[in-house]
Amino acid sequence: MKLTKLLIFCFLSVLFSVYGQAQDVSIKGKVIDENGLPIPGVSILIKGTPKATSSDMDGNYQLKADSNGTLVFSFVGYATVQEPIKGRTTINANLKPESQSLQEVVVIGYGTQKKGLITGASSNFKGEDLAALNTGSAMSALQGIAAGISITQNNGSPGAGTRVTIRGLGTIGNSSPLYIVDGVSVGSIDYLSPADIESIDVLKDAASAAIYGSRAANGVVLVTTVKGRKGRPAKISYDYYFGLQNIYKNLDPLNAQEYMYINDEGRVNDGLAPIDWNAMVHDNNWLETNYPGAGKQLGDDVWGKLQVGWKGTNWIDEMTKKDAPVVSHSLNMTGGSEDITYSAGLSYFDQDGILGGNITDAGYKRLTARFNTTMVLKKNDRHNIITVGENFTYSNTQNRSIATGNIYWNDLHNALIQNPLQPAYWQTSIDRNINEFGYTPTLDGLNTGQTNPLAVMYYRHNYNYGKGNNITGNAFLEIEPFLNLKFKSVYGVDSWFGNGRSMNPTYHLGVLYNDATDGASQNSYFGANTTWTNTLSYDKKFGEHKITAVIGTELLRDQSNINLSATRNNLLFPGNPKYAYLNNTQSPASISDINASGADWAAGGGATQSFFARAQYDYKETYLLSATMRADGSSRFHPDHRWGYFPSVSAGWVITKEDFMASTSSVLNFAKLRASWGQNGNQSIDAFQYIANINYSFPGYFFGDTKPVSGTTAVIGNVPNVEIGWETSEQLDFGIDAKLLDSKLGVTFDWYKKTTIDWLVKPDGQGTNGAPAPFINGGNVENSGIEYSVNWNDKIGDFKYGITLSGAHNRNEVTKIANADGIIHGPSNVLSQGTGEVSRVQVGQPIGYFYGYKTAGIIQNQKEASEWLTSAGTPYFNDQRPGDVRFVDQNQDGLIDEKDKVYLGNPNPDFELGIQLNLEYKNVYLNTTMAGKYGMQVMQSYRSFADSPKQNYTSDVFNRWHGEGTSNTMPRLSAVSNRNTQYVSDIYMHDADYLRINNLTLGYNFNKMLSAFKFVSNLKVYAAVNNLYTFTKYSGMDPEVRFGHDASWASGIDLGLYPQARTVMFGLSADF
Repeated sequence: MKLTKLLIFCFLSVLFSVYGQAQDVSIKGKVIDENGLPIPGVSILIKGTPKATSSDMDGNYQLKADSNGTLVFSFVGYATVQEPIKGRTTINANLKPESQSLQEVVVIGYGTQKKGLITGASSNFKGEDLAALNTGSAMSALQGIAAGISITQNNGSPGAGTRVTIRGLGTIGNSSPLYIVDGVSVGSIDYLSPADIESIDVLKDAASAAIYGSRAANGVVLVTTVKGRKGRPAKISYDYYFGLQNIYKNLDPLNAQEYMYINDEGRVNDGLAPIDWNAMVHDNNWLETNYPGAGKQLGDDVWGKLQVGWKGTNWIDEMTKKDAPVVSHSLNMTGGSEDITYSAGLSYFDQDGILGGNITDAGYKRLTARFNTTMVLKKNDRHNIITVGENFTYSNTQNRSIATGNIYWNDLHNALIQNPLQPAYWQTSIDRNINEFGYTPTLDGLNTGQTNPLAVMYYRHNYNYGKGNNITGNAFLEIEPFLNLKFKSVYGVDSWFGNGRSMNPTYHLGVLYNDATDGASQNSYFGANTTWTNTLSYDKKFGEHKITAVIGTELLRDQSNINLSATRNNLLFPGNPKYAYLNNTQSPASISDINASGADWAAGGGATQSFFARAQYDYKETYLLSATMRADGSSRFHPDHRWGYFPSVSAGWVITKEDFMASTSSVLNFAKLRASWGQNGNQSIDAFQYIANINYSFPGYFFGDTKPVSGTTAVIGNVPNVEIGWETSEQLDFGIDAKLLDSKLGVTFDWYKKTTIDWLVKPDGQGTNGAPAPFINGGNVENSGIEYSVNWNDKIGDFKYGITLSGAHNRNEVTKIANADGIIHGPSNVLSQGTGEVSRVQVGQPIGYFYGYKTAGIIQNQKEASEWLTSAGTPYFNDQRPGDVRFVDQNQDGLIDEKDKVYLGNPNPDFELGIQLNLEYKNVYLNTTMAGKYGMQVMQSYRSFADSPKQNYTSDVFNRWHGEGTSNTMPRLSAVSNRNTQYVSDIYMHDADYLRINNLTLGYNFNKMLSAFKFVSNLKVYAAVNNLYTFTKYSGMDPEVRFGHDASWASGIDLGLYPQARTVMFGLSADF
């Protein structure tokens, strides 16, 4: 009996014990971030079960769980936290950001991958970080924070855009990277607002970019726009800033007294008498003829003011617009349910130009609308089966700009060379029919090639503007019939359309600048590219093994512009821009008053059919392998050479996961070795180069010695080349990624060697061909270098700080050019008429190096002039004298000629540097970014020396030779001879090293004060300065001199570059 009772007691004890262990408890809590702010949408999972919940808008949650279980808190961008329950009924969780986490998912070609498993070389940037830099374009914001990605502003004018080069110039053709926005290929991303961008991923090595094949030789920029989030309530974000822009560094042209003195010095050096300035300012022949007395009146006014100390007109000051405004508004809304996600954005950007004075409406406006959605049409308990969605962006831009081109089309250059004796505006009551701008008198030739630059800017450009529209987007269908097997079909379109208008009124600004016929012109354009991509992907983990694979096809159609333009002279309502574009075709004075032209889009289009595949494997996330193959067939090439094949392979080894590295884990938290090899291609040429195109024109035909027969002429547009094939880029990369000291220190290092062969170039044609030369495969270049990034992030109490240093060194060398002399000649007459070739491409040299005469200083005295002799004992020049340039006779043949021209400098930097500093104390934060370039030169010439020695100078002329020992770099002045200055030589060369503080932002975060305001979850205000200061010895307005001057590869030529503005701004950012 006692035994029976004991057994019953033991059984009941075990039963109740088991019941007690399995008993669920009700748990509640709150999830906050490191600032104490609630995090909505956090997943709270009971470990080992499918049971889960999520936190609400206030970060609160509630669920029932086994009292001995474990809760797992996880959220994108934060480190996962596990909390044992241990019978507790209240469990709060504090999630810490994991922005540098190796588990972060980044975008790769046609897919995503954990950052820690990447085996190629790529850089990843968050859109919110770029938007915080308050730039008009996202690529501008990347300057200084992206190692190996060289970003140069085209110029400082609003909407000018950037030039992006990844790992050096690989071609003399189009060297821009491939831009992919939400899977759609686009020409650039300038149409996007930075606030619409969720992330930018840049693929730098060939292995990463090989899956894009023939379009990826110059790298790939993958842009993901802001997307909705599953199970997240609607979130509204508003960002605003307003700023005032000014020139941060101005040039100092000579004033009237300095100008007269310098001109007289040049005449005296040549044995001529000084100028009678009193007589010159009264010499207004045209004015006197057409307005008797006006020329004398104007001359008296100018001379009188000079006598009492008037400094003349500072044309740069007159052209500058002080406190030019810039404003930006961005409104975004995101959210989603379990089956639908959505994201919408509307932004407006308006920037005035800092040049153009108060007489032009120069500026840039952009309105952008974006809408992205996804919808689950069918699902089961394990996964979504059918999902559809779209990504849509519309952008409208308006642009009115001043001339920023070469010496013949450059308003700033005109202002720099104009003499200061002319008033900017009439100071008398002269008939306003000849306009309010000061008239340019002849001044005995002092105005040669010049006139009032304000007037030129006003009449040439103030009536001109352009409007553009971009519609970019895609629609997709994703089917996952079985878990981990997905089919996705995406159809994308990138289209653009717009128009431009210009009006040319009558004006008379001087002897050289006048127009008695008014006119108006208008052009319209439209174009579109389409992409249809189909992929089948598989992602599966088998124990410690994981395989990810994707195969796909892609069809791209490039359709060039439809262009239509028309011009009408002798308008019905002359001089009135309001009515310039009404019907002006009634009863023209002559048929020459009307001109119209157009071009069909089919002639420039092309198509590419592609097949691609990628397989990725990892074992224990320790041993990593990836292989890619893409085949592209392009209609741009002859059928015999149409297909190109682009393979790649890469591997990685996470050595810190090895047992033998366990002893280093307290210091070395993560280390991964990477190696990759791959090939990419380039097909950026005109279509149908393998056949002879027929062009139409209207000059008529010639038959022997007879007069031409009028009518439409059909001529051969090009010599066909059936042998032309792919330009190919092959790249080898070795890298290491590491995190040390509790992941506070991060290090990335890469070495690469990129070889591009079979350039697609168009050589100079021979006149005997009877048609322009076709594209050929004509050269090779090698780029090699290193990249690094080092970052440190830490916290001391309430003080948090982070610093990142990034840098890159690249060496560029041409190894082959397919002609006899191994040279591709660059543009001539760039500095001025007669200066000859400035830059060239040549075997053994970097692309676009400066080419000209070396000098050995300035002849200081007559003795040196007499001793500068050829090997035959004769002077190099019969009239050489003190103050002249001593050119180097490289081959010692007794002549200074073309054979003596050599390498002068390199416009491409040897080294690029970026610095980021982030400081935060409680609610106050201070951020700054800096960018620098070193080891590059700039060719600078603000005067057309060979055209007119009487143009104005900047204050640099005070460094001229004007007596023995006064200068050994700048020659004497001359009113007659231009021998010292008409040739391209190193007297124009300047070192252009610089370090620029791109952005400095001081802000205050009100988040901790918002708990009482349920409708506001984030609020910060800030003051910022863009382009705060530039450390440089360069004497020009800006050492960052653009690419492209009459050749896409010719860069670093400063003829009066539109400078970047310094902007002081105030802004706020709020989430609701």
